[in-house]
Amino acid sequence: MKYLFILFLGISTFLSAQVQNSFPYKNLDLSDQLLNKDTFYEGQVNKEEVYKIKLESVTKDLQKPERYLVVGVAEFDGKLKKLEGEIIFKEKFKVRDSVDGILLFGDFNFKEKTDEDPGTFTGKIRIQTDETLVKSSMAGNITFKGVLEKEDGEIDQLWFGNFFHNDIDKVIFR
Repeated sequence: MKYLFILFLGISTFLSAQVQNSFPYKNLDLSDQLLNKDTFYEGQVNKEEVYKIKLESVTKDLQKPERYLVVGVAEFDGKLKKLEGEIIFKEKFKVRDSVDGILLFGDFNFKEKTDEDPGTFTGKIRIQTDETLVKSSMAGNITFKGVLEKEDGEIDQLWFGNFFHNDIDKVIFR
């Protein structure tokens, strides 16, 4: 009985260690691609009001290599609010009809650090680029799409990116 317990414990430990994020670019650092240095990611809240986000610091988590910790600012209605959060990459797909084209998908979670009506951004990130650009630390088209939930319970649809979309509803996210 003791040996069966030890065998069960060993197998369950091995199997739980295997259940990890299988993002194929864990060995690369995507911080430079996400960092938008001098410009803002621009987008819209509820398809009407302009919303901007600038990531000032992006750091790869060495313990969880698919996770990136971010610090930045959000600009809305002429007000700047600090934000902190994380991006977790999950999947990579080849772009159909493209030799080097790839799509990277993940989740993001940002929190505004302010005393006045703070919000939480949650949603999906999508990067469309070439495999050669990912390996050379150059960005492709980056889009974030999700919701902004305020402390008072108000929820707004939100998207922002490093290029403008004519119809964000047609952009595929996973």
